[in-house]
Amino acid sequence: MDSVVNSQRLADNSIDASEKLRTSIYLKKETYLKIDSMIKLSGTNLSRNEVIEKAIDFYFAYTTSQISQDYLCGVFGAKMEGLVGNLATRISKSNFRNAVENDMLTRMLATVFEIDRNKYEKLRVKAIQDVKRTNGSIDILEAINESEEIVK
Repeated sequence: MDSVVNSQRLADNSIDASEKLRTSIYLKKETYLKIDSMIKLSGTNLSRNEVIEKAIDFYFAYTTSQISQDYLCGVFGAKMEGLVGNLATRISKSNFRNAVENDMLTRMLATVFEIDRNKYEKLRVKAIQDVKRTNGSIDILEAINESEEIVK
């Protein structure tokens, strides 16, 4: 049976996928010289057919991995964008709720302790300094001791 490749032979399922089929290709002289150089460099007894087949396999793997990589980067990027967007929304809502609660507590404390404007300004300046100095990590016992000194 003829082993020349054509569309009918490629569609024939009775032919094993690993069976070699004959084809004609036209290559430039420099391409043949490159193939021969590859054979010499590899130090093996590969045929030109084997070098061409390996080159096609390599190029196919390279191309499909690029397609997969582009696809996966796009999918991953879109997924991350959605997750970050959801997280930002949740943080914003949480910050709003905390701001409301903080405002309520501040107003209640101001009413209960009847702090005048001068004492309030001193507390505010001290609070800003402490938050900057400690990056927001305030020790409650230290705050109580310092507050007693400011209020006096």
